[in-house]
Amino acid sequence: MKRIIWSAIKIIRSLPQCSRSLDRHTVVEQACGIRRLVYWFLAGLFFILALIGVILPGIPTTPFLLLMCFFLLRVSPSLHAKAMAWPVFSAPLRDWEEHQAVRQSVKWIAGGMVVILVGSTLIWASLSFLYKTIVLLAATCGLIVIYYLPTVSIDR
Repeated sequence: MKRIIWSAIKIIRSLPQCSRSLDRHTVVEQACGIRRLVYWFLAGLFFILALIGVILPGIPTTPFLLLMCFFLLRVSPSLHAKAMAWPVFSAPLRDWEEHQAVRQSVKWIAGGMVVILVGSTLIWASLSFLYKTIVLLAATCGLIVIYYLPTVSIDR
């Protein structure tokens, strides 16, 4: 079994690599062959997870959209461009792509949503003390991640 896995990895690594220039300084590797199919699958999976995140509180949306954009850029630049033009999500996605950071206002909104949703869960849900503690610890970890995200220096 181990040989099969290593053989598959060698085959995938040996596939021809395509590249595309985003601008004159950045070259993005275009996926070819089996890797292209895997990237399509992953882009679709992360898009579905992002949609679930929009509907269900507690499941993040933006990280899944960032992952979707990563894979779309490598298989379909036109779909990546359309995703970057979505009215609601385009600004945070562009900020992350250009600056690897988020705006301060986005951090405040995300933190506020965590506090409101987790607070309402802790107050009104009939969970045991153990489950409420786990939810509180998970929310605290999420708030710490939000706090330490790099911030775009100027809010436009």
